Amino acid sequence: MTAAFGVNFAAGALFPFLAAEHGWSAATLGAVAGLNTALTGLLQPLVGRAVDAWGARRVLLTGMASLAAAQLLLSLTSQLWQFVLAYGVLGAAGFAASSTPPVSALVSRWFPRRKATALTIITAGINLGQLLVVPAAAFLAGSEGVPMTYTVLGTGAAVLVVPLLLAIPTEHPAASTPAAPAAPAKAAGEATRSGSLTLTITFGLHALPLYMVMLALPQYAIDHGATPAAGGKLPALAAAASLTSMIATGILLRRAAPRSLLYALHALRTLALLLLAFAPGPAVILAGTLLFGLSSFATIPLTVAALTAKTPASRLGRSMARAWLVHQSAAALGVAAGGAVHARTGSYTPLLAGIAAAPLLALVLLLRNRTADPHVSAATRPAPTHTSDTPVPDLPTSLTTKGMS
Repeated sequence: MTAAFGVNFAAGALFPFLAAEHGWSAATLGAVAGLNTALTGLLQPLVGRAVDAWGARRVLLTGMASLAAAQLLLSLTSQLWQFVLAYGVLGAAGFAASSTPPVSALVSRWFPRRKATALTIITAGINLGQLLVVPAAAFLAGSEGVPMTYTVLGTGAAVLVVPLLLAIPTEHPAASTPAAPAAPAKAAGEATRSGSLTLTITFGLHALPLYMVMLALPQYAIDHGATPAAGGKLPALAAAASLTSMIATGILLRRAAPRSLLYALHALRTLALLLLAFAPGPAVILAGTLLFGLSSFATIPLTVAALTAKTPASRLGRSMARAWLVHQSAAALGVAAGGAVHARTGSYTPLLAGIAAAPLLALVLLLRNRTADPHVSAATRPAPTHTSDTPVPDLPTSLTTKGMS
């Protein structure tokens, strides 16, 4: 996760260098980034089917190899069409197959009874990629140039990450988690569908402001009186806050239900967006940034764990693919809307004020559906002493030699 998201997020840090070197406009680079984001989402159904048919490890290997190849091709890019194919298409395909859905499927099969906590730990790799890979890429581009930066990113992904993926055991897609329970009654089945639909919708509402805000923060702070240097630090501060939130979420899951934490995160994100929208100056923007970071990426593992709580192991990939298709499509829409609104009005304020309704609506939907959601209904509610962290055997003993490759 650190490598995949770090390499993918590093693209934004390299855009100013590409604009200066090739003369490509910010609008052009933004359009290619939108293509990358949209294609990542559109490929999720194919990735999900591949995970269920071949196993998550093989999909991750293919994805990381493709992502590494895309970076190496980018080091040779000199024309826009080459950049579109390498970053917009091949990079998107590699990222789709090496990011959260296949990783989540693999971890869910390894830790079926500690899924929420395991996913929270793994998802922290997103923030580590932002904190470690992105600044390193920006520094390297400034000192050694963009081609060398892409070469280092591609070589690092191929040499460091691919061997690690080869070393982990291959899970058996149909047998790595306990068999699914018997089919529920009709009413329970309807509740399951209703709860899954609600969670999928809230997942899209979560994604709508996610990348848009992260990309807009530096310019938004500059528009409100911050220096370029100060504005440029805001995404890293948001990532650090998000990493802190991931750690806290992992601890709180020992005592709190995932759904309760989702309520708090959506409420906190609403407050963060309102603070940013009506910020009188850099100090309030900083506070809004930290709150947005705290309430952002921790939502992902909690929602994924709830969505797949009753999903058979053989369908984990396809189940998550639908949710991630909605998530990435909403993220692409948010990025496009951010650019369009800023181009027309010269400010992100109108969009931030309006988009604050997204997490608020997600909170309302979760609260209204809490009795229909099978994960919290009376029929399936766990005993008071049960949590999502019921001890299970460690990984080496939970995998059989039959599933090793």
